[in-house]
Amino acid sequence: MKETSKSLFCDYYYLIAIIVYFSAIYLAQIRVGVFMSAVMIFFIFYLIKKRAFFLRNELDILVFLYIIYNVLSFYWYLLSGLPIKVFYMEFSNSILPIICFYFMGRINRHESSFYIITLKVLVLCFLVGFYLQITVPPQYIEFMNKIDNSGDVPSAFAINYRSFIGLTTTGSLSAIGFLVSMAILNKSKLKKGKFFLLVCLIALLATFRRSAWFVACFAFVWINYLAIFKIQISKWRLLIFEFLLFFILIVIINSVDSEFLVTLAKRFNLNKAVNERNDSWISGLHNVKNLILGDGLGRYSTKAMENANTKDYIPDGNYFRIFTETGILGSLLFLGTIFTAIRKGLNELNDNYVAIGIIIMICIQAVGSNVFSFQLIAPIFWYSVGRCNRDMPVIRQMDSFNKNLQIG
Repeated sequence: MKETSKSLFCDYYYLIAIIVYFSAIYLAQIRVGVFMSAVMIFFIFYLIKKRAFFLRNELDILVFLYIIYNVLSFYWYLLSGLPIKVFYMEFSNSILPIICFYFMGRINRHESSFYIITLKVLVLCFLVGFYLQITVPPQYIEFMNKIDNSGDVPSAFAINYRSFIGLTTTGSLSAIGFLVSMAILNKSKLKKGKFFLLVCLIALLATFRRSAWFVACFAFVWINYLAIFKIQISKWRLLIFEFLLFFILIVIINSVDSEFLVTLAKRFNLNKAVNERNDSWISGLHNVKNLILGDGLGRYSTKAMENANTKDYIPDGNYFRIFTETGILGSLLFLGTIFTAIRKGLNELNDNYVAIGIIIMICIQAVGSNVFSFQLIAPIFWYSVGRCNRDMPVIRQMDSFNKNLQIG
């Protein structure tokens, strides 16, 4: 595919999403899930016009087979007796983003404005979210209770920060924003990205979301390892700056809440995290009827529980859900896709380190959360998978993401 330096309309997905979510606070008629599904379908037609859909290597084939496999699972899904709309809802959340964003990320672009635009939108989202969670207007409480089961009283918003996009989504995206901000700092030699890093870090800490904190630790190690040993632009300066920032933030937060450090330590209890979820994991494995093919896309989702008379669902743990819903075959296709994307990305590490970081972060978080089925998390994940598989020019040039970082 010929290399291009133009931004794509699809790069503004998160801007559209944030506008829709914010509007839905005051316009109850807006159904954010349906609206964003329609946006992705529009993007797919846009990509068809760009001739972005074709298969050229093993990763493309794996992704194509995984999509087709999930579509075909509709047949044995019918055997469960669940409402068909459960399948459609799950398809729009977890499979539609693959069709749209994998092939979008795969477009060979010398520039990658998607991450930069997304980071700026997320920072705006977090800032507006701080205001909303402090003032807690009635419309905000009602909206968040509808999309996040946060409760219908102002006191419910006194602990976990969730902006206006939900607790798990805020945690995951703030951790990703943290990673991209560190990449900006590294590439610009600490000249750009400080404000982005500060906002994302405050949002991340305020979520008190354990899985988000874990993946943020990975992001910290990943970027600083590359900065010191591989890419070597800011080297140790980035690490020193980050430690100073962390120290100042912790001192300030601890002066406001003396129990913060104690709570922080408790939230990093990995054994407790596993114990809270292993019952649902084991129950899901016991209930699966077809180990080879699975029981159908969405069969063990919370949507199945909400829309049908069933208690067989896996609330936290995406890999167990993928296994029970798509079986051994579907799980192998999915895992093969992820490992192949990371392997390809490592071949051009300087161009793909942000994409690889995002893939690994979301994969780690998926152990305890169903993040692959979140309509605001899946797009950036599958975009990153596709980005690791784009054609590289014959004469290797610096990826414009590295250039754009200095503008961020």
